[in-house]
Amino acid sequence: MSRLQWVLRVAGGFILTAAISMSASSASFASSKSTKAASTPIKVGEICSCSGVPGFSQFSVPSQEVVKAWAKSVNASGGINGHPIQLIAEDDGTNPGTSYSDAKTLIADHVVAIIDDTTLVDSWASLAEQAKIPVVGNYTINTPFDTSPDFYAEGQTNSTTLQAVVDVAKFAGAKTIGNMYCAEAPVCAQSVPFVESAGKALHVPDVFNAAISATAPNYTAPCVAAKQAGVRALFIGDAAAVDNRVAANCAQQGFEPIYVTEGAGFDMSQASAPAISKNLWSQYPDIPFWVNSPAVKTFNRVMDKYFPGVRTNTGLFTEDAFMDWVSGKLLQAGIQAGGLTARGTPSASEVTKGLESLHNDTLGGLAPPLSFPAGKPHPQTCFYIGRIQSGHPALANHGRPICLKPLSSQ
Repeated sequence: MSRLQWVLRVAGGFILTAAISMSASSASFASSKSTKAASTPIKVGEICSCSGVPGFSQFSVPSQEVVKAWAKSVNASGGINGHPIQLIAEDDGTNPGTSYSDAKTLIADHVVAIIDDTTLVDSWASLAEQAKIPVVGNYTINTPFDTSPDFYAEGQTNSTTLQAVVDVAKFAGAKTIGNMYCAEAPVCAQSVPFVESAGKALHVPDVFNAAISATAPNYTAPCVAAKQAGVRALFIGDAAAVDNRVAANCAQQGFEPIYVTEGAGFDMSQASAPAISKNLWSQYPDIPFWVNSPAVKTFNRVMDKYFPGVRTNTGLFTEDAFMDWVSGKLLQAGIQAGGLTARGTPSASEVTKGLESLHNDTLGGLAPPLSFPAGKPHPQTCFYIGRIQSGHPALANHGRPICLKPLSSQ
């Protein structure tokens, strides 16, 4: 696999040890007590890697809780044209075989869509494609979101992620870029040629590359080497906690570059971490969860109602989890656009029809413009730029998304 962000999440497991209790069994619910929907339920499946790898799986738990909050909120307002969401939530235990079995079970149960919250989607993507079940979800780093007509991303997909990282560095004013990537897995090194090629095309040359370990006692050596190489923007391809430690060590060496990270992994601990909080820039596939907008405020109210304390856990709740709310809203928009009537029977084909009718839809200001041409793959190339300066988060580019023309596959 060549998906950098997956590795970043796994890499976090080497240093993050917070424990969360969770269940590996599936859970299905159709409504809350306030639900007034009475028509045929809309069966929606969700597959989460909510257990199996300590230090990694814990980050998927808030994602599943966000999906559940979305379903509960839809049902509490009467469902979609009177149809309640029946969410069937599965935990694959970060096991490819289990993930495959979960997908097979969901399809046999006649779900009309699947929400992808697992890195293991490649194990069952063909099942969804054969059954013509539309897939949405926050794991848009997975290859099918760039290549399959049956996968629908709620935000920027992986094909332009590293290109966007370099573009953000250029936007921030950097003339050169350096890349520190995780040493725990060989796939991390695959970021190097993409950063190099994007740097060349965007006239922000990559002048330094180094593998770093999440368990290293310090990062003095790579910080000194990056400084000597003339790095002006430093991309750190690792978990947020590692990013924070690198920046602190570099500051001790008098090296304080512009820091660039992938926004999907951002958590609010970075807004207060020494050094990195002074000048951090990130590429966000969707609007950042910290934006003070009506659409985000709605999410905050719903999340606090059903899962209080989750979104305010600064070291655990990431942009990645918030992206599941956007995924739920995308699925909701697709169901509504598909023409489901109060007396109708929900179907996957109807959901697909609805999703493919969306054109430049921002889901109420949660996403960059989304379009899904029928019968074709749906790579998304637009993203937001967010920055942390002196501890304060803010959107750049006047809050408008930037859309890229892909240089190459990433």
